Amino acid sequence: MPFYAEHDRARKFVTAILLASLSGRAAGLPSGPGRGVTLSRSFELISAADVSPDLAYKLDGLAKIDPNQPVTSEVDTQTLSLFGREDMIARFSQDYQPNGCAPLSPSQSALDEIGRRAQQTSIVIINESHERSRDRGFTTEMIRLLRPLGYNVLALEALSHPPADEPEQYLPPIVKHPERPYFEDGDGVYVSEAAYGRLGREAKALGFQFLPYEDNTSKDRTKTVSRDQQIDLREEAQASNLASFIKNNPRAKLLIHVGYSHASEVERADGKKWMAVRLKEKTGIDPLTISQTTCRGGSASLRLSMLPPSEPPGAFDLIIDHPAEQFTRGRPNWRIEAGDRIVGIPRPLRPIRGWRVIEARPLGEPRASVPMDRVAIRPGENIALMLPPGNYYLRGIDLKTSGDHPGRK
Repeated sequence: MPFYAEHDRARKFVTAILLASLSGRAAGLPSGPGRGVTLSRSFELISAADVSPDLAYKLDGLAKIDPNQPVTSEVDTQTLSLFGREDMIARFSQDYQPNGCAPLSPSQSALDEIGRRAQQTSIVIINESHERSRDRGFTTEMIRLLRPLGYNVLALEALSHPPADEPEQYLPPIVKHPERPYFEDGDGVYVSEAAYGRLGREAKALGFQFLPYEDNTSKDRTKTVSRDQQIDLREEAQASNLASFIKNNPRAKLLIHVGYSHASEVERADGKKWMAVRLKEKTGIDPLTISQTTCRGGSASLRLSMLPPSEPPGAFDLIIDHPAEQFTRGRPNWRIEAGDRIVGIPRPLRPIRGWRVIEARPLGEPRASVPMDRVAIRPGENIALMLPPGNYYLRGIDLKTSGDHPGRK
């Protein structure tokens, strides 16, 4: 019998096993590091066919990765990171390899220096690697720092930015329901990753206004132009969207969170002008630009580094050099340092075949939210959840068995 026919017939039985096997406190919850985290006795196990379309297409990307051989030269590293498996890509992804940048001397506290310089401008731009959740964790620290300094707008490249004539039924949740205290999967691609979801929760709690600014006008035109021209169109549209907002809101102070080179504020050697350069030209405002993707692994702790010779002078004002990533039970240690607890996944929720995605949400929160943690696991793995203290319920999502992966049974 096909797996999903079995799955539908067995769902009630599985739920009964889960309920019967768990006592008053959640099974698998460690008595030490996990103290302060409680998992509900009720769990949900569904198939990928039962999730929202906004999550389904992201799960499709994971389903294309063979769980028996997930790490190959062709692997989608951003998808594995999106579903909490940075541990699988850290060994070979360039975004994780130490590169020996020289420390900034004299040594300064990164957050103190950011706070000092942020008071001298009204625009702060920080970039991220789309593979390293630590970068989003640091931006979360920054929004706590910048809010008391008057920064009140968080512009996120990751947010969906529909065209002005988009029918209301297709608008992203953050437009239709900005009052909700969490992101939803329909708000953008990267926001589905747990650390990005938490960044959104923190910013909403602090009262930030969210500003999508991605190019939403030139997509059809980019189909007939070169790759370099596509980049130019996108960078110009992003900068124009941001400059228009600033013109109409002159008292606003913006933190702009981007990917990679978009934060570079000088013209590159190849003549390429990224968004930050164009925004500076359009507004006359000199932004504080911060790179988290230029240097890495220079120290056992976060530090400021000097701009390496490979970058044009003035490309970024500050270089954040994060330590090399370490992992505990498959999850990045920075989350433990930020206060998360190591929480075991109950055995009845561990898969017997293929990928299963485990989600943890605060008790009572709707399933539409980006969960506090979301991680893909395989049979035989003892991967942990990483959660701050609180009460949670879990959901498991099974990905459809595919003939593309003959190793599965």
